[in-house]
Amino acid sequence: MVVNKKKNRVKNSRKKMIFGFLVVALIITPLAFLNAGFFNSPAEKVLPGVKVMGIDLGGLNKSEGIVRINGLEKDLRSSRVMLHYQNESWPLLLSEVGLDLNEESVMEAAMNAGRTGSLLQQWRDRKSFQQNGSSVVPEIGFDEEKLEQRVKELTKGLTVEPVDATFYISGNDNVTIVPAKEGIGVDQEKLKKELAQVLAENKQLAVELALVTKAPSRSTTMVEAMGVNGLLAGYFTNFDASKISRSYNINVAAKAFDEQIILPGQEVSFNQLVGPRSSEAGYKNAPVIVNDELVEGLGGGVCQVSTTLYNCVLLAGLEIVERYNHSLPVSYIPIGRDATVVYDVLDFKFRNSTDSSIFVKAYVTGGTIGFKFYGNTAYKRDVKVNTWVTQEIEPGVVYESDPTLPKGEQVIKKGGAKGFRVAGERIISLYGVEEKREQLPSSAYRPVNKVIAVGTLEVLAQTPPVSQTPTGGLYNQPPAVKPESRTNERQASSGTNSGQPRGPVSR
Repeated sequence: MVVNKKKNRVKNSRKKMIFGFLVVALIITPLAFLNAGFFNSPAEKVLPGVKVMGIDLGGLNKSEGIVRINGLEKDLRSSRVMLHYQNESWPLLLSEVGLDLNEESVMEAAMNAGRTGSLLQQWRDRKSFQQNGSSVVPEIGFDEEKLEQRVKELTKGLTVEPVDATFYISGNDNVTIVPAKEGIGVDQEKLKKELAQVLAENKQLAVELALVTKAPSRSTTMVEAMGVNGLLAGYFTNFDASKISRSYNINVAAKAFDEQIILPGQEVSFNQLVGPRSSEAGYKNAPVIVNDELVEGLGGGVCQVSTTLYNCVLLAGLEIVERYNHSLPVSYIPIGRDATVVYDVLDFKFRNSTDSSIFVKAYVTGGTIGFKFYGNTAYKRDVKVNTWVTQEIEPGVVYESDPTLPKGEQVIKKGGAKGFRVAGERIISLYGVEEKREQLPSSAYRPVNKVIAVGTLEVLAQTPPVSQTPTGGLYNQPPAVKPESRTNERQASSGTNSGQPRGPVSR
């Protein structure tokens, strides 16, 4: 019994010693790895062996890595990828399609490589990095619009654009539907993925294109459901076609509305649809009203387009949302029926207040600008527009000193013009029965002061020459000369009679 107890004590002692050795080993082994530098590489630097697209990032901090990735991105942008389809090929320059390497995401993945998971997992990962290296999968993007546009240009003989369904208007205003057509184009999603893949894996820079059917954005069924079956209203105004720049501007602005489809309840902004009146948009200098005067400015003539459109909207019975009048009456429309626009300042807005879509046609021929609205003729009404002057405002008189005129002389520099306040109404009827009578936006046209220049130049009187007698006693005085009469007020050739207000102007 005693011997067995001693043996058991020895066994237990040995077990304790073995267990102690194991505990010490488990403690010492990680410490040995740490002392050997396996786990104590700085956390702010990429571990050795980590690469992206063949470029070594090991030992670099974040800012250093981003610099290296930017260099890689620059090299990639100068590269070309060959696009293939059957027996045809096209070179795609990556700088033309907005290639972008997400440097932040690449460096985040590189910094985390070998630093996630258990210590054992990290040890295994780092051993693998040292032996085989590790490749970070980059996040590669493209400018989708640029990529699609450039591929379209390259493959234009291969692809066919879809055609939206629309309306055809005959000479007698009959409406027929032009069916939609499907197109054929490059599968853009597949192309983006394969481009990113061949770049990330350093494969041969070549991609096989895949074609897909492209549906039109406006199908025949959609157009049929719009209910457009006839003319609702039309309105035309005239302009001087010999004024080339103004005529050109009218055509550019009107074209923005041609074949527009306005959905039920949709609000239309003239400025938003036409856009800025700039030289980049194709507009030219022509007379515009600024501070109650006609001066040269970009987009002169556009207000005749908005005015013509306003009157077509009135006759179609649609809702007026926003409208402003000119500061002076204009010659191409009855007073109180104009609509001026200034981009980002004054807009003309209306709403399709019917339950059917409206199809717009714009016409600019010779010296005529016009619009026609087509829709569901169930909403067609007889519309009458009346405007009348409620107040006439007499112009003032402004005197200006003019040092170039003799003192007291007056010249009319600018003839004055009356101002007006104008009211209006729209009467909507069906089969001779009045359905609605509504007040239209009022108009206020400012008076234009008469400007008279008053001379301030002092004119010195000249002393007539005298002669002395040989005796030197008496002077021979010349006979008295009666001075010519001078008119105190005269008109400049460019002025108008002060009693007549200036007439309407064109813009």
